[in-house]
Amino acid sequence: MSATPDAPLARVSVRILEKEYQFACAVDERAALLDSAEYLNAEMRKIRDSGKVVGLDRIAVMAALN
Repeated sequence: MSATPDAPLARVSVRILEKEYQFACAVDERAALLDSAEYLNAEMRKIRDSGKVVGLDRIAVMAALN
């Protein structure tokens, strides 16, 4: 997701596992970013709730590899 220099940017705030992250992206990519963050949050919650993986960094790596 890389915006052209003149493209208007949207500020986007997402919450993943109770942590807030701020992003800037092209306005027309905002919905896709929010959808991706929602999907990632759901996958990371599944991994965390399974109790088999401990630690945010490990959960993030497992979600990325899955």
